[in-house]
Parts: sequence; structure tokens; C-alpha cells
Amino acid sequence: MNADTALHQAMQLLEPWTKDVSRPESNRVDLIVSADNLRMACFALHSAHWGYLSALTGLDLGPDSGQMEALYHFCNGPAIITLRVRQPRGSDAAVPSIADIIPPAAFFERELHEMLGFNVVGLDQSRRLFLSDDWPEGVHPLRTDFSIEQAAAVADRPVQNIPEQGMLGKNTFVVPIGPQHPALKEPGHFEFTVDGEVVTAARMRLGYAHRGIEKAAESRNWTQNLYLFERVCGICSHTHAMAYSMGVEKLAQVEAPPRAQAIRELIAGLERIHSHLLWLGVTAHEAGFDTLFMYSWRDRETVMALLEQITGNRVNYSANVLGGVKCEIGVEQIHSIKEGLDYLQTRIQHYLQVVTTDSMFLKRTRGVGAITLSEAEKFGLLGPTARASGLMRDVRVDAPYGAYFLFPVQMIVETNGDLEARCEVRLKELLVSCLVLETIVDNLPEGPLTMRMPRKIPAGEVITRVEAPRGELFYYIKSNGAEIPARVHIRTPSLCNWTSVLEKAVGRQLADMPMLIAGMDPCFSCNDRHVTIARSSNSETWSWQQLRDYGIEYYK
Repeated sequence: MNADTALHQAMQLLEPWTKDVSRPESNRVDLIVSADNLRMACFALHSAHWGYLSALTGLDLGPDSGQMEALYHFCNGPAIITLRVRQPRGSDAAVPSIADIIPPAAFFERELHEMLGFNVVGLDQSRRLFLSDDWPEGVHPLRTDFSIEQAAAVADRPVQNIPEQGMLGKNTFVVPIGPQHPALKEPGHFEFTVDGEVVTAARMRLGYAHRGIEKAAESRNWTQNLYLFERVCGICSHTHAMAYSMGVEKLAQVEAPPRAQAIRELIAGLERIHSHLLWLGVTAHEAGFDTLFMYSWRDRETVMALLEQITGNRVNYSANVLGGVKCEIGVEQIHSIKEGLDYLQTRIQHYLQVVTTDSMFLKRTRGVGAITLSEAEKFGLLGPTARASGLMRDVRVDAPYGAYFLFPVQMIVETNGDLEARCEVRLKELLVSCLVLETIVDNLPEGPLTMRMPRKIPAGEVITRVEAPRGELFYYIKSNGAEIPARVHIRTPSLCNWTSVLEKAVGRQLADMPMLIAGMDPCFSCNDRHVTIARSSNSETWSWQQLRDYGIEYYK
């Protein structure tokens, strides 16, 4: 379905509840909806299975305007519908929660509340998501008039903890993991409530790597921000830089040259191989399969050496500039890329055989953490985690960008939805990536690498979606016509996959938890979130009211 057809369908669904229709982009319609009608509009899209809620962006229009906005972005292939709710600035800004209609919205709504001060009616806002326990009440860091002096720590604010061991029942204990723990490659904190060896509740608190990047972007110019956003994630740094560059170029009405776009896809493909091989090693390690861990990380060095030869860097590649790229692909690089891809294809085929036949590994993956197609849609899953459950969702295919029109990729889908299927999807994706990268280096378009960009980007707003190794990466960029952006909002794919992991933790053995966490390929530095899932088949252990008193939430 093309964008125009999809947008027409959505506008028909939303006609009773929306007004003031505008089209800020060719593939996007912006609709103003009142707070009273928001739930009905979201329900209309959700019940008609029109796409999925991709992100929620909060905007502070400043003290002079006296207004704030909440933007609900729904995506369906290349088409985007934005529902815009305007509210008075300050404590009167209120929107209803839609988390009971669309469960992943709870994460987005918590961010809206803490960062901008929206009152999300119907959502429990008593527990912190982003902000630390000693952050002062009523101070919202993404307000335009926020100053660092407002963020003085409050020493006597109580820490948000769940009960200590043994408080919930005779045989119930809380097992903490992190934030500093040898099993975690990044700082995160998990607390699993167990009855014997069975997990009955799971709680997660992140934020230990939060760096305030979105706020920092408002004090840097467009070029400086390119290098800032590249450091959101060390594993998919090129993807972040590419998403940002594409958005700024679209605002400036500048199109990167075909050769630059092909090189961007080439580096993105190598980065995907790097990311998936790193993930395979971590997953194997969590399963106790350290031989596979060491071999996959050894082969990952092949990719990192190629990236270093092309860009000069092994991690933050800095290949992008606004208007194109700054690294050329010459004869020597083409030879090295082909040689490396030939070696990697052989190794990836071997790993695919191992993860689907090794009896020990299959005991840790087959049937573990299985997510059905309907559950994947309910949780709003993205990337390989979604495609392993049969959910066909890949921006490179659904809404091609850059050179993906010229060098398309095949979407890999499995249906079992368990950890084994997630292994298969990622490794088969790597085989597809190798074939596409060979095609690119054999057919690189001729021409320049960059186009001239203005210092001041014209006023407007744009949405950029790219397929990162973990799934859809969403960028909202707004310009007021100045040398610095007015607002940049990032929604990383890890945020949309956490709920499913903690939901599936309940009812399984504690020993499965490291594999469940690793299975979605989480990136702790990409997001700063916390969520709690609780379920019990033994009503005599504790009541739901007791859980709520302890601050433990339950998602049906």
C-alpha cells in the first residue's frame, strides 16, 4: 500500500475526532485533536489495525506562546499520521493515557510526564522512569526555560525500592542483578521476585547511562549535533548519524548524492554484521557456550577492520557529514570488502548450523520466551525480535530510504517467536546483508560525495525512520530557521522491546532471565526507562492490592 492510500484511509477513520489537517511532509499528515477526543482517535486507528504507535514527542513551545504539544506518531509502511494535542503550558497540561489501548504507550507517556510536565490522566505517575530518585519534584528538563540550577539534588527524597527479601510471602524472595554486575555489559538494574526458582515479578530500572543528549542538542549547531547523536549508541553509531543527517537534509531540501547514499547503506550493512555478531557472542556467553562467544567475536574483528579501513574508526565511524559522506570507497577498499565478505559468509553459515543443531544451545533457546504474532503486535515489537514472531516490520522494506531503492534487501521472517527463531533471523539477515553489500561495491554510482548545506536550516519539522540493527529508529527534528535545532527527539528500538521481555520473564525459571534479556539485543545507553511486570498463579501468596501498595504494577 502506498503512502497516499494509507493516509486517505486513516483520515477517513479519524474524521469525527480531528480538525485542522496539514501535510508537513509528502508521506505524513498532521491532525489536531482535542485531549477529550484523543482516546477515540487512537482507538479508531488501533482497532482498524492501521499501523502502530511508533513514538510520542513532547514539545514546549515556550513561555511566550503559553502552550505545549504532545505528538502521537502512527506509522503504516511509508505513511505517518501525527495526532497533535495542544495544551496550556504549566500544570494544566493534561492528556489522557492510552496505555490500556496501546500498551507500549506507557513508556512514552512516562517520558512525556517527567521530561515536560504533562499530567497523563489514568497513568500511575508516582514512580520515576528517567529521572533519578533525588531529582526535585516539578522540575522538567526539556522545558525551554529549564536551567541546571533547578536540578539541585533533594537529599531526603525516598528511594523507590520494592520489598526486601521475604516480605511478599513465605517462599518469595527478591533477587537483584546490577547495576554493577559481571553479567551486564552496561549498567542496568533488575529485580526478579521468585517463588522458589520461578519468577513471579520482574522490575527494571535504567538511567545509569543517561546523558541528556536531547537537551544538549538544543545548545549546539546542526553540524556539532551530528557527532553528538553518533554517540547515542556505540554499536549502531552510523545509523544514528545517518537518521539525523537525512532529517536535516530533508529540512534543507538537499539530497545527498547517489554515491554517498550507497556508501551510507554499505556502512550500515557492515555495522549490522558487527552488531549481530556481537549479539551472538553475548547470547552464547549467557547460555554458557563460551566457544561460540569467542569464535563470533573473533570474526567480528573482520568487520571492524573493514570499517576502520573505510572510515578510519572502529566504533564511532564519523562517515557522515550533512549533505553526504566524507569517506571514499576505492579499489583497495573494494578488494578488502569482498575478501572479508567471502570469509564472513562461510562463518555465518557455520554459526547458523550451530544454533539450530547444537543440543545444549537448543535447550536454552528452543521454546524459551516464545512470543506469538498477536503478542508481538500488542507489545509493539520492532526489528529481529518482531520478525522472529512473524511480524513483518522492517523500515528498509516497508518504507525504503536512501540507496535502499536501488539496492533493496529481503525481509527475513520466522514464526516460532522463541530465542531460537531470534537467532535464526539475525544470522539469516547477515547472509542477506553480505549479498547486498557485494552488489553495492560492484555497482557503486559515480559522482560526488557531498552537497552544499546551509548553516541555517529552514523552519519546519521532519520525521526520519531508519532500520537499525535492533529495529526501527525514529527521529523527530524541528527547526525554527536558526543555526541550532529547536527540538530533536529520539525513540530507540530497545524501548519498544523491553515490555515483552519482562512480560515473558514471569512464570519462567530464574536461570532463563539472562537469555531472555540478551535475546532482544538490548542497548542500555540508548534508552533510560523502567517498567514492572507482576503476575501470580497463587493468590494466597499476596494480593494485587498488596503489590500496588509496594509500587509493583501489573500489565494484563
